Amino acid sequence: MKKRVLIVDDVEFNIEFEEKVIRSLMDECEIDIEIDTAYTLKEALSKIAENDRYDAMVIDMNLPDGSGVDIAKAALKKSEETRIAALTIYPSKYEDQRAFFDLYLRKPIMPSTYKENFARLLRL
Repeated sequence: MKKRVLIVDDVEFNIEFEEKVIRSLMDECEIDIEIDTAYTLKEALSKIAENDRYDAMVIDMNLPDGSGVDIAKAALKKSEETRIAALTIYPSKYEDQRAFFDLYLRKPIMPSTYKENFARLLRL
């Protein structure tokens, strides 16, 4: 089973952390996950337009060029089957956008918590 995911965050360390945790999950569950990354709203929207649908996305809500909500809307317009997590320090700030997200992850996040929630996001 191969899954495609998109990680969107403007902080390189956060993307590296997320990729490392996802690769650990891949080894544990013996699944293949193709990971795409984006650092800006513009880059994420481009990846969504250029690629087949993503199985899951983890989106930083506060990007330098816009909101993660815009990325979620574009992803769901392409495929309502994409599962999306919002990654933010302030989850309550985005409660009114809950319709676009399957779950909220609060920063800072521990690797075990991230892995558990990411597995849920992929329905593993």
